[in-house]
Amino acid sequence: MTRAVALVALVASAAGCAGTSVTLREALDQSDLQARLAARGHAWLGQGKRPFLVGGERFNPDCTGFVEAVYATEGIPLRLLAQRAAPRATSGVAALWAAAGRYGSRWRRGAWPAPGDLIFFDDTWDRNGNGVHDDPFTHLGMVEWVDEQGTVTFLHRAGAGVVRGHLTLARPASMRAAGGTELNAPLRVRVSRDDRAPALAGQLFVGFGRIDPAHATRSTHASSAARPTRG
Repeated sequence: MTRAVALVALVASAAGCAGTSVTLREALDQSDLQARLAARGHAWLGQGKRPFLVGGERFNPDCTGFVEAVYATEGIPLRLLAQRAAPRATSGVAALWAAAGRYGSRWRRGAWPAPGDLIFFDDTWDRNGNGVHDDPFTHLGMVEWVDEQGTVTFLHRAGAGVVRGHLTLARPASMRAAGGTELNAPLRVRVSRDDRAPALAGQLFVGFGRIDPAHATRSTHASSAARPTRG
């Protein structure tokens, strides 16, 4: 079990067991940023039908608002970074993809993600309504952990609130293993029985993204310092 998975288990225990000797705050204080992000997201499982609130700031009850809110709990202004990286973007998901490229890193293959990393998908719904599989950057989530078989467990805000999903790049077109374990979560919204477009996480996967807090902080401070004051 990785440190991040252990933290998630600890947070679940702290949230659900009376008399626990470790508080959520203590668990978070003892962990690194990536694990803290995963734990913050885990704490919102089942929620998200209303706007997320962090320190008086409101975040939309959607997939973008969820990850922005999680990062805000750790003092990372993800929404601001997205606005600066892609000021003309009409998709919040696309803006966060741009932010990962500008303030961190993005990749599809070659390295496993860490807890707290972002995970991006195309074509989870027919955004432009033309019935064609041509809608980029329609959904994202946040990595919770990766198991020994390479299945990525991620958190995302779906229709019912914040839920878990799974991604197995080695078997992108398989929803479940022989024993029934989920390999790839169904993500595409089916609008009719004739919609035969790919629907699973492995089929719609775009890539992973990681924000470098140090880079983001330097850029934010530099931008603030360069902004002229009003007289």
